[in-house]
Amino acid sequence: MEQLSYAALERQGYNGYLLCQAPERVLQFGEGNFLRGFADHFIDVMNERANFQSKVVVVPPASAGKTGRINSQEGLYQLCLRGRLNGAAVDQRRVISCISRAVDVYEEYDAFLETAHNPDMCLIISNTTEAGIVYDASCTPKDRPPASFPAKLTRLLWERYQAGLPGYLILPCELIADNGAVLRDYVLRHARDWALGEGFLRWLEEENTFCSTLVDRIVTGYPREQADRMNRDFGLEDRLLDVAEPFGLWVIEGPEELAEQFPAPQAGLPVKFVPDHHPYKEQKVRILNGGHTAMVAAAYLAGHDIVRDSMADPDVRAYLEGALFEEIIPTLSLPREDCEAFARAVEERFDNPYIDHRLLDIALNSVSKWRARVLPSVEAYLSSFRAVPRRLAFSFAALCAFYSQGRRDGEAYAIRDDPAVLAFFAEHRDEDAAMLVRGFASRQDFWGRDLAELPGFVPAAARALEQIRTQGMAASLAACGKGVER
Repeated sequence: MEQLSYAALERQGYNGYLLCQAPERVLQFGEGNFLRGFADHFIDVMNERANFQSKVVVVPPASAGKTGRINSQEGLYQLCLRGRLNGAAVDQRRVISCISRAVDVYEEYDAFLETAHNPDMCLIISNTTEAGIVYDASCTPKDRPPASFPAKLTRLLWERYQAGLPGYLILPCELIADNGAVLRDYVLRHARDWALGEGFLRWLEEENTFCSTLVDRIVTGYPREQADRMNRDFGLEDRLLDVAEPFGLWVIEGPEELAEQFPAPQAGLPVKFVPDHHPYKEQKVRILNGGHTAMVAAAYLAGHDIVRDSMADPDVRAYLEGALFEEIIPTLSLPREDCEAFARAVEERFDNPYIDHRLLDIALNSVSKWRARVLPSVEAYLSSFRAVPRRLAFSFAALCAFYSQGRRDGEAYAIRDDPAVLAFFAEHRDEDAAMLVRGFASRQDFWGRDLAELPGFVPAAARALEQIRTQGMAASLAACGKGVER
């Protein structure tokens, strides 16, 4: 089968959108599935709809096998968007043509630095994983290249400064708090440690815009089991196939004027320029991630294995909706109508017919996840309403049941968490519900505080655990979703 290329598409009679030639205006640190399924998709649509006319140079932050594959396919690949959006099933395929080439920073270091001399280059995007934005004091400007991403970026910016060219709009997509501010601080620290001069420090701060961002899209990546069939259907071999859900959200902290440089809103894309990205992060963490975490243990013990099947259970769905709309959304800082729209989209995403999202995979490290994603909603609800959020208290009880039970329908299941968590339940799993919940809730090393300080929370969770033990999870979940406490 012929490999995907511009000439192959022409011979095939492909009539979709393609951008064959345009200036290289975007430098992208990261070649992975997420950026290709998210940022590059958005750039491709901006090229088509908003005359962005920009090609992307991809720089893997470490030597990786995709550099050759990207160049052998001339930067082309297919993105499949599959899922539900606005009430409708979506199964779309698009050839992405915004990437011009990939540069191996280890084998082609001079070519990497040469991009700083391109006056058209104005935007830097990155996703080097959460571990990518770190400060490595061992890096020096003489390294070819420096080991860390912030050090590589500092060296590139120094090259740009020496060339007398303007700075960049920099949009990190790593999933860390205040990613733009952290990256800027590390770059400034390298510049000081390397003694690159006050002029460069001023240029960094005055000529470059580091934006903190929030990104949201599930990208499942290369569809190994379906790739051969999809390539046969397409008629060309694509070794860079990428699959993502249709939902997407990119929140960029910065003035709306940035849309002149990054015209995503003009292209009809879900990109928001906002003065503060934190309320949107709060919304995502507490609705999307908190919804997952609040549901997973209960849904699994009620007999389900994947998220989509859980959403088809009316009792699980009623429980989840009660948690989202009655206990989480009322505590958020964004307008209620915005949060409700986001929650409805989350329900569609959980119901994606193309993703088999295993509950046991989501359950990994559930204690730390519950602390980060659910506990803030419990605290905010108690503070605002002086009452216990029943469904969120039930989720704590379900967590206790999941960790202490260890078996479903007579078969053991894997529990993966911190050894201290596993040791606690190994020692206390046979205690009565009140003692188990009280002991678990009092572990400040797990929660950062004693949850017994939350008025009424521990007794409510203990009653829920007793109900789960005596009546079973399915019946208890159904009662909780319907607002019935037996």
